[in-house]
Amino acid sequence: MIEAHVVNARNKHLYERPFLTFLQRHHEHCAVGDRRSLLSGDGPELDPFDTPQATYLLGMLEDQVISSARLTPTTIANHMSEEFSDMCEHIRPCHPDWADLSRTCVLPEYRDTGANDTFGQMLCAVMEFCLDEGITHTGGVMRQFLLKNWLDLGWNVIPAGLPRLLSGEWHLVAYVDVNEISLRSGRLHAGIDRPLVVRNGAQIPFIKLSRSPTMETVS
Repeated sequence: MIEAHVVNARNKHLYERPFLTFLQRHHEHCAVGDRRSLLSGDGPELDPFDTPQATYLLGMLEDQVISSARLTPTTIANHMSEEFSDMCEHIRPCHPDWADLSRTCVLPEYRDTGANDTFGQMLCAVMEFCLDEGITHTGGVMRQFLLKNWLDLGWNVIPAGLPRLLSGEWHLVAYVDVNEISLRSGRLHAGIDRPLVVRNGAQIPFIKLSRSPTMETVS
């Protein structure tokens, strides 16, 4: 079972080596292999959304980073709004309590199928973190077949538009409701009996209460 360590701009110094490993392994096994991220050359992969406002979850097993996720406020430039906004035909999330989810990755040797695999554990960690932070919805652009992982956890999926073929694979933008029921359902289906999120060092509240909520509905 993984532990999902929260990494942000204030505590990143505590995770300097694991974070560098995360960037390198993501580049090797997720960005290049899956052809779905912006690359920054031959070194560790960075994209325009690796900013101080981003929060990372590093899924660690015995001090090794084997999975990851990145959460970015939807009120600032994010992976979906800047690269895939034209795929949102129904809603364009721009709200303090909605989080854009990206950089979800599991190393090949830990990939499996079913709700109780490493990816299912990471998704439950994302749900746990979001619930702790007062986030009400999370999601973004993803390959269509990954929706099954959300459905296998018993989560309510909200499509933002129709699927589109990108780099030879079907993608779509979708979100899930964040609530206690979703967390309990996810843990039940994934065989998780304890919290997965680990917080060390200084933390940054994800939601900035001073922001006024806006949610644009597309007619």
